[in-house]
Amino acid sequence: MILTKEKLNITSIQLVLVCLIPLCLIFSRFLADFFLVLICILFLSQSFLDKKNHFNNFFFKFFFIFWIIIVCRSIFSEDLYFSLKSSLPYIRFGVFSVAIWYLFSNNKKYTYYFFLALSFCLISLILDGYIQYFFKKNILNYPITIFYNGNVRLSGFFKDELILGSFISRIFPLYLGVYFYSLHNKFIKNNDFFIFILLSLAIILVLLSGERVALFFMSISFLLGLFFLQLPIKKFLNKIIIGFLILFSVIFFNKDVKNRLIETTLYQVGITQNKLEKTGDGEKYLFSIHHHNHIIASYKIFKENIIFGSGVKMFRVICDKRYNVNVFTCSTHPHNTIMQFLSETGIIGIIFYFASLLYILKFFFINLKIGVGNLYNNLIKSKLFFLVALIISLMPFLPAGNFFNNWISILNFFPVGFYLMTNLDFYKNEY
Repeated sequence: MILTKEKLNITSIQLVLVCLIPLCLIFSRFLADFFLVLICILFLSQSFLDKKNHFNNFFFKFFFIFWIIIVCRSIFSEDLYFSLKSSLPYIRFGVFSVAIWYLFSNNKKYTYYFFLALSFCLISLILDGYIQYFFKKNILNYPITIFYNGNVRLSGFFKDELILGSFISRIFPLYLGVYFYSLHNKFIKNNDFFIFILLSLAIILVLLSGERVALFFMSISFLLGLFFLQLPIKKFLNKIIIGFLILFSVIFFNKDVKNRLIETTLYQVGITQNKLEKTGDGEKYLFSIHHHNHIIASYKIFKENIIFGSGVKMFRVICDKRYNVNVFTCSTHPHNTIMQFLSETGIIGIIFYFASLLYILKFFFINLKIGVGNLYNNLIKSKLFFLVALIISLMPFLPAGNFFNNWISILNFFPVGFYLMTNLDFYKNEY
């Protein structure tokens, strides 16, 4: 493709905005969303001027139908404005994914620049997290969080929000995918050992952060990374032994981590009593009493509107109105992706959810089989890690954030465009 000077200027601006979004997700959610909207506007303007339709593909058609459904449901929800202000502009995330696909497909060298931006973001975040852990304050003077029960939690640059581990675990598979894609296109030399060191530091920091779901997500990237990175340790079993020795050493020799991951978990699901409070009602819970009650409330809301659900972000409204039976019941969202889809989008929405999940899982295992048979195929590796990022965004059963939250949605839809890009490269047999 021949780029004119005007097109090159537009794509360069888009690249800068894309590279800034990961940093903005840490320091300013408003700017992250604002830059995303600018990218969409620039992309739509360019498409209009070029008189090209970049939306004639299966992904966007599938997403568009889902968007129409949630918007229509919002119009008939109990609080039209509250639901519609979230569902109506949700279209921007589908456009953003297509914009990413188009930008990096036509300017493959841009993946190298994005890799550098992600490297800077992750290295800064990880180093700052360790500074906060060892010195009790990070470089911005944000203190470590210590709860009344003795649990120590890291937040890093996120200040009061305990999502350091969540962000790292969600962004790392995207980072690995971009790394292998850049390696595939020979934009960078093999830096597998450096990536392994960064990966190890990342999973240990996630472990120290005390975020249990994030640790599970990060473990997926860690295991696949150990398998596919070309390291001095050749045998996968040896890599696994070394990797888990590091993790188990941190868990059992660090009382804060052990307390959070093991003792607190056993208490929250109702197996043991709290050692400090000597409390425990003997009941068993799914993850915790809070998560358990959220799930029950969301199921009751689902039964009210089985087909179409109650509307996007209506869990908090209806729960407060009709099902707020105790302090554990209601929240801003059900903290579980499946229950959020059931309660807010009904059977129709959950069909879209499972169709997406099954599609992603199918191609994950297909590419995993190919990757195992060809450990030097970096394009397949990149596809695998983009798919891991998508699996994490749709992970069923485990506690989860608000699926329709802007911050989480940006992280969810970022890897979609990159996966579409690698998928197109692979099936066109361009390499």
